[in-house]
Amino acid sequence: AGNYEDKIGTLKLDRNRKFYEGLTKQAGIEKHPIAEITTSKGKIRFELFTADAPLTVANFINLAQKNYFNNILFHRVVPNFVVQSGDPRGDGNGGPGHQIRCEINMRPYLRGSVGMALSGKDTGGSQFFICHSPQPHLDGGYTVFGQVISGMEVVDKIVRGDLIEKVTIELPQ
Repeated sequence: AGNYEDKIGTLKLDRNRKFYEGLTKQAGIEKHPIAEITTSKGKIRFELFTADAPLTVANFINLAQKNYFNNILFHRVVPNFVVQSGDPRGDGNGGPGHQIRCEINMRPYLRGSVGMALSGKDTGGSQFFICHSPQPHLDGGYTVFGQVISGMEVVDKIVRGDLIEKVTIELPQ
């Protein structure tokens, strides 16, 4: 007896995540690419979440490898919230000339989370932000595509007008 759900079980999100993480391990891509931002204040390194936001990560890597981010300002700094860059115009309205779709995922916005800035649904391009502190109100609204692994003290020192000298990408071996 019992109902149909009892017989088959229901798919829980945490089980789903483990399933996909297992697939990425089998495929040999459990190592994440690393982005390194060189600024006048020091270096910020963050891992890129390929499995959670493949299009966003591919877009970021492509732009970095084309030196797109070189000499771009941090145009927005809000203490205890975010630092934001990736706008070649420097006024918060610029981008790469294309837009990518949102890849909302289950990763929460924590201290050091890297997210894609938007001006509406599916308007991501080159502007990204790094959180100073947890920002749960952003969860599920913006694509989380990375996490700072070193250099948070640099993020904390960034002020509006500081420069990204370059962004380099280390792909997993």
